[in-house]
Amino acid sequence: MKTTVEERRPAPSPGRQSSATSTTASVGVHTNIKTILVPLDFSPPAMEALDYANQLATQFTARIHLVYVQTPDEACDVPAAGHLIRECAESVTFLREKLSGIRQGSQQFWPENCHIRTGRAHDAICELARELPVDLIVIASRGNTGLKRVVLGSTAERVARFSPCPVLVVRKSKDRSHVPHGPRTARKGLAIRKILAPVDFSQCSMASAMYAAFLSRTLKTKLCLFHVVQQPAPIVMNRPGASFRNGAKLNLANARLDMEAFSKLGFLQNVEPTVEIRTGRPVDEICRETSQSDIDLVVISTHGRTGFERAIIGSVAEHVARYAKCPVLVVPSRCSNS
Repeated sequence: MKTTVEERRPAPSPGRQSSATSTTASVGVHTNIKTILVPLDFSPPAMEALDYANQLATQFTARIHLVYVQTPDEACDVPAAGHLIRECAESVTFLREKLSGIRQGSQQFWPENCHIRTGRAHDAICELARELPVDLIVIASRGNTGLKRVVLGSTAERVARFSPCPVLVVRKSKDRSHVPHGPRTARKGLAIRKILAPVDFSQCSMASAMYAAFLSRTLKTKLCLFHVVQQPAPIVMNRPGASFRNGAKLNLANARLDMEAFSKLGFLQNVEPTVEIRTGRPVDEICRETSQSDIDLVVISTHGRTGFERAIIGSVAEHVARYAKCPVLVVPSRCSNS
């Protein structure tokens, strides 16, 4: 059963402010977008991601770099395979011409901003992002589902996992034909009305909240701080009925106090975010919220899980990027999961 609490500026809680406030001093977030990298495979989703990146570049006066990653041709290593090497060189020339010939509005992409790499897609993209260096990667989600996704994984998710900078995973745009201020409204720039920023009050989620506040101020959009309270497991309690209800109420009350402290942090000044608290599974509640017509972007942080734990449990950020109904911006966090 889901409980929804929507509130604005909960009651003061001076006794609980210290934990949230102390994290701001140790969290450094690079909030500047001057160089954007867009991986392309010339598919419709990739071209939509390029259009999104171009609108961002206009807002932030940023430069866009394009990259195409081709898989290694093992035959080129075979002795006397000179004709294959020539074909590979010709294909690189063709791809570079195709990249530099792309136009987005009045912007043309010159050869020095077009890159051809060979190797595994996510490795090549992340390596180039470090070399340039890049402030933001804008990449399309291909939307694979079922066993294919489990086995192959998603390039977008892998890039979000290993990228040295924030990654914007672009999904197909929502149908806004029924929205009063939809695409037919004469509005310049990005059509972002509200940013959803999931927080769990950890140092890791502080990074994404700071980035969301930066975008909200720059793009002049609304910001909603979103927290999901996970219900305590009743099986560990002596009296499942009453103890479960008491535990749930206590967790919800604590979340209200933490959110009150969080929403008063300095980096949220002049933003005036709304806050929303729900109970349930974080991934489910966050993705359900993205189906709301006015949510146009989610900004969420990773929590730095690695190895076997990540393979089984996965990351909330990666799952949100996979199932959300709107673009998701993943802010990398190098802090350990607590």
